[in-house]
Amino acid sequence: MTSIFDAMPVKVLEELERIETTIPEIERRAFLLQANAQDLRLRHDEIVASWTARAEREGLDNLIAERHRLEMIAWVCDPLPTGIRTSD
Repeated sequence: MTSIFDAMPVKVLEELERIETTIPEIERRAFLLQANAQDLRLRHDEIVASWTARAEREGLDNLIAERHRLEMIAWVCDPLPTGIRTSD
C-alpha cells in the first residue's frame, strides 16, 4: 500500500522528521513555562492577599505613611539609581 509519504522527496521527509522530533521538546518547554506562570500567579495572589490582610489589621493609611517614610529614607541613603551619592 502506498501513502502520500511515498510521493515526498527525501528532503521533505527529513524536514518532517525534524519537525516531529522537535514537537515534544517544545511541548515540554511550553508545559514548564505554563507551570512557572501558574506559580507566579499564585505568588502574586499570595502577596496581594497578605498585604490586604495587613492593611485590614494595621490600616491602609498607616501602611501608606510607612511606605512614604521608608522611601524618604531610601532617597537619602541612595538618591540616584546608579548608587552614586550626590555629596558626602
